[in-house]
Amino acid sequence: MKSKFWNIPNILSIIRLVLVPVMLLCFFLIPGENHWAAMIVFVVASLTDALDGFIARSTHQITQYGIVLDPLADKLLKVSTLIAFAIEGILPVWLVSVLAFIDIGMIITGFCLYNKKITIPSNLFGKLGTLVVSAGLLMCFFPATFSPWNLYIMYIGMVIVIASLLIYILLNYKRVFCKKGKCDDSSLEEQTVTLKEENSIEVEQQTTPDTEIIENDTQEQK
Repeated sequence: MKSKFWNIPNILSIIRLVLVPVMLLCFFLIPGENHWAAMIVFVVASLTDALDGFIARSTHQITQYGIVLDPLADKLLKVSTLIAFAIEGILPVWLVSVLAFIDIGMIITGFCLYNKKITIPSNLFGKLGTLVVSAGLLMCFFPATFSPWNLYIMYIGMVIVIASLLIYILLNYKRVFCKKGKCDDSSLEEQTVTLKEENSIEVEQQTTPDTEIIENDTQEQK
């Protein structure tokens, strides 16, 4: 895997990071019931998320930096938008807290896995959850138009995100929390017993002919 930092996918991720404070400034400083300007910045930032992943895969520009930078920019954009909606009273604080806690936890986990040089690909539920939550966030920019459907979409997205998190844990906990060679003690014990049995059989096979020769020599001498 390449380690070059300056390539098109990473530059797009940096642009998305820069757009996060721009979106917040548009959200809080431009008055109005509908946040058109903030929504446009949010859409542009979301498009860079899809674009950098496509370019990285199609041009083989996937790097260790991009593996960390891309989800970091994505999570910061989402968490910042959620907090803005909570401050405005568009989304309930408990819902924002759950989604923000999951995203922040995934950011921290991503850094830890990067240090261990472990890469865990996203699953179908994770992608679906991101899509549903993003759709709900877009609707939240226009609460007067889409309420209460924006809340319903966000609830569905939250359930999918939690399901995705549980799947991640179930499928990858050994890779993350177990040390190499020490993840399954029972299997190691079975392998050890098997090796001992095989060694004992080999020893018996090697010693049996010698024993027969000694016995034959003794009989001939008699």
